[in-house]
Amino acid sequence: MLSHTTVRPVYAGIDFHKKSMTVALGDAQGNLIGNTHTLPTDAKLIRRFFLRYSGLKCAVENCRAFDWLVALLREIGIEVHISNPYKTRLIAESTCKTDSIDSTVLMELLAKDYLPTCYFPDLPTRLTKERLRWRKQLVGSSTRFKNRCTVLLDKENKGHGPQYSAVGREVIEQIDLYPERKELVSKHLELIEHLEYSRNQEDRWVKMKANEVPECILLKTIPGFGDVTAVTLWAEVGDISRFPRSNSFTSYLGLNPRLYSSANTRRLGGITKRGQNELRALLVQAAWTAIKQSFVLKKRYQAIAKRRGKKIAIVAIARLLAEISYHILRTGQPYDESKLALG
Repeated sequence: MLSHTTVRPVYAGIDFHKKSMTVALGDAQGNLIGNTHTLPTDAKLIRRFFLRYSGLKCAVENCRAFDWLVALLREIGIEVHISNPYKTRLIAESTCKTDSIDSTVLMELLAKDYLPTCYFPDLPTRLTKERLRWRKQLVGSSTRFKNRCTVLLDKENKGHGPQYSAVGREVIEQIDLYPERKELVSKHLELIEHLEYSRNQEDRWVKMKANEVPECILLKTIPGFGDVTAVTLWAEVGDISRFPRSNSFTSYLGLNPRLYSSANTRRLGGITKRGQNELRALLVQAAWTAIKQSFVLKKRYQAIAKRRGKKIAIVAIARLLAEISYHILRTGQPYDESKLALG
């Protein structure tokens, strides 16, 4: 084998961490060139290192806070492939795990065209997803403080279904409690008021997005779909053309049933629950609303519930809503219940 000083790297694998990253360089056959390189996550040093290798193809595992690295590498002409961490672990599982081994495995998989990749949305889509997750955090925090405040009221038998609207919070403020507990309840109400104000601001932003994005306008024609569900699905899915069939889309959402098949035995289990947990939950919520708004969906729900129970039936409707969403985004046509009835 030629010395690593005379062999031109073609592929690279990066094991990325918050403060450092390990880079494995490989030749056209995926053979490691020399030793791996450990670099601090300093943009200038990384830029200087990779500028030495024009036309390099690079593999990096999808992980938290690596967006800037992908943007930097692409800016200087490096071809970046985002590895699916779940599938990579299945292929490259090893009893000996180090940063050098991980980066080398990524490089070898890329060189041999075995690297399982995943979707990496553009910057505007990523920013939209981040804001939707911020809204979700506001909702979750508000709910937690409301529950905690109710617990404090229950300790004096005065927490019978309190309302946390603006008027409801004023009523709670007037409840006679032990002074120390009353002060604590007041602190909770202050936080709830701030969180609700912030959430309302985000709801206005979501509504604006839902009414200006063509795909969201189409999705809102589906029974059960509101602003949040439409915008979240649009942002999480991104380019719908990356899914060749509706079945692959529902699988991405974790709504497809598990399949157990061996010899002459074939059995379907519960849904896989892989993929987008938040979007899957929103679709289930949308399904409960949809069966109240759509006669056809209600009949389908009732038919399945009679055979399999309500929980399985509502998940089946959620999966159907996902399939409808897929076809609407692919065709650019609004929801048409007559087509669903005929199907």
